[in-house]
Amino acid sequence: MPAVRLLLICAATGLLSGLLPHAATADTLLGNWVLNQELSRELQPANTNQKKSMFGGLQGSPSIVVGGIPIPIPGSSSSKEVSTGSVRDPQVLRCAEMTIELVGEDILFTYVGVGTEQLKQGNYRGTKTTYKSKKLTSRYETTSRTVSKTFELTKEGRLHATVRLKPNKGKTLVYHRVFDRAS
Repeated sequence: MPAVRLLLICAATGLLSGLLPHAATADTLLGNWVLNQELSRELQPANTNQKKSMFGGLQGSPSIVVGGIPIPIPGSSSSKEVSTGSVRDPQVLRCAEMTIELVGEDILFTYVGVGTEQLKQGNYRGTKTTYKSKKLTSRYETTSRTVSKTFELTKEGRLHATVRLKPNKGKTLVYHRVFDRAS
């Protein structure tokens, strides 16, 4: 009889220990998230300003396309702004699954199949990050654009990620991604 009682106690403890971490993080951003493509598509506005101009580059940057590569027109004002490397979009826009965890005082994003990103609270190397249990905001500037990312927990328990890309001398592009908590 004591062996059965011990077995029941062990089983109950194991069951509770598996449930407690999920229940403790249900009202925070921390945890595993999976992209909800339907809701993301519904929230995404029709960005008509993302279309390319007839010159091949983004609107307002006259260039000629040779072999699929835009070449700036000599003497144009935008020819000084063209860099040799392409600017990559934030990793949250390229992932289908991600994990958000607290590592010490830092927030670690693991974008499955894409990469990782570690954010520090406050202003660190030009990135300003603020974090509360239900909202995280990160903002940084480069020589070509300003990037602002907001991760917010909705009333339904979903994670709503908003990314604003503001190119210098261009229109702001806004992207929305909605994630469901992985079970």
